[in-house]
Amino acid sequence: MSSTALRSISISCEEGLDGVDGSARFSFHPSCSALASVSGPITARLAAEHPARATVEVHVRPLSSVPGTAEKSRGMAIREIVERSCLLAHHPRTLIQVVVQALTSPTPGYALLAAEINACTLALINAGSITMRGVVCAVSVGRVKKGSVVSVEVDIADDAVLEGGGCFAFLFGFALPGPIRGSAPPCEDVWSTYSARPGSSFDAAELVKAREVAREAAAEVWQCMKNSIRRQKMAGETQSLEEVVVKMEL
Repeated sequence: MSSTALRSISISCEEGLDGVDGSARFSFHPSCSALASVSGPITARLAAEHPARATVEVHVRPLSSVPGTAEKSRGMAIREIVERSCLLAHHPRTLIQVVVQALTSPTPGYALLAAEINACTLALINAGSITMRGVVCAVSVGRVKKGSVVSVEVDIADDAVLEGGGCFAFLFGFALPGPIRGSAPPCEDVWSTYSARPGSSFDAAELVKAREVAREAAAEVWQCMKNSIRRQKMAGETQSLEEVVVKMEL
């Protein structure tokens, strides 16, 4: 990810959202922004109640119109990520409800999905009521063909040059096994998707390269989230700012 792309990241906590425990907005750039809210743990409907863990319910809404197939697909991905990153067994027979609102139109790549995942992570931190294994950070990557060489880059400005790509979400936490690289804690891949455009293909080596490029970019997103939390106290947060920052270091 280029320094220009990092400078365009915007993070804020939303005030005045009624009936939710936490909310946040995440933007990679003005044309790729999402807002997420979290409610829970709350009483689950009898049909949705699970005796051993919390039930996760995710609703993804487009900028306009009603949710379609794309929103339902992104909602399934976000639900899977929340289920893997939160300790749901700590909240049996309850419901965790996540609502994600796209604030921009979707682009051909996966940048909007990555922004929605990051907004959801920040909303969970903002809520402070759900036990988390760590902090999930997501980035989109694109396949760019330059002559006969295909390179993997993060946050492509021109979607017309894309030959495919994907989205990678990593769970960061100091309790996880693995090396500490720079200031970011160890991480693990909790969700990913990667594909080539029809008529082209990729091999295992390219997928490994794409995952490593995404991991390095996700570490920078993690640092950006941590810096933002240091600068601003989450809306409605009853804990001290220091206690909120500790959540980033789980």
